[in-house]
Amino acid sequence: KPPLPAVVLQTYSVSTDSIILTALPTMPFCCHEDLLTMSRGQLVGVVRALNEWLPRRMRI
Repeated sequence: KPPLPAVVLQTYSVSTDSIILTALPTMPFCCHEDLLTMSRGQLVGVVRALNEWLPRRMRI
């Protein structure tokens, strides 16, 4: 049995009038305070990890 996703993001698509659920298998950070203490390289890693899973319109 596959593990449950770490987080699920819900977005609304105007073009298809539908709700899109994006399941992320892991979170690359624990909380916003974690982001404040990261180096630029670590933040770029977070962005890359998120962009792998996010729909094109939500990518950073």
